[in-house]
Amino acid sequence: MNKYTATWGALVVASGAVMHFLLLALGQESFFMSGVYLPPAQIASYVIIGAGAVLLLASLLTRWPVYVGISSETASAYFGRIALINALAAALFAAPMLVPSLELPILLTEWPGIYIVIAYTFFVIFGVLGMLGWSVMYRFTPSFFSRAFLDRRSVLLQLILSEVAVYVVCSVLFFAGYIGASLVHGAQVGSVFVGASMEFSDIPAAVSIFVIIVSVFLGAANILTGKSKTS
Repeated sequence: MNKYTATWGALVVASGAVMHFLLLALGQESFFMSGVYLPPAQIASYVIIGAGAVLLLASLLTRWPVYVGISSETASAYFGRIALINALAAALFAAPMLVPSLELPILLTEWPGIYIVIAYTFFVIFGVLGMLGWSVMYRFTPSFFSRAFLDRRSVLLQLILSEVAVYVVCSVLFFAGYIGASLVHGAQVGSVFVGASMEFSDIPAAVSIFVIIVSVFLGAANILTGKSKTS
């Protein structure tokens, strides 16, 4: 058995199963256009489970792919560079506050504006500080966990999953908050329509947060399955 492929298969199946049951629970709640948003997400969960099952089956039939190691310092450098990029992005995201025509300081005082605050706070915590935290963790992995080498593909996948998910969840929350706050500020429609206009962000945000959680467990697995210098 290829333990590397089997581990990946088990993680993918578990992720798809958890996503499926979370979507079932969400389906018990009534919200606008749930019939549009939920079916594609459920299909995605079935695809994820199927992909994991294929990996588990493949682990019994082939030794490919083999372990490809990189040093913990290299993994730390990956996340450190992304943390710097995200810090610059956070500064750019704050720039619209200085554009009078967008009226962001005023829109933040309306109740949907909390989505904007949450989006920016989430980006700083997970996109900047979180990436920096993983950089530090990987840098000291040899000292803390006696692991000097990690699987390159797993590290890169963790980086890609967390980065894409952070940008997706923050983007959809920001736009939902901006649209809702603009409607409230303009006194154009009632609160029920405002809430409905913001619901497009629910499923993408929930799935993205789930992906971030998976990436955290993937990072822990990377460290625990790493190899020492003497291996």
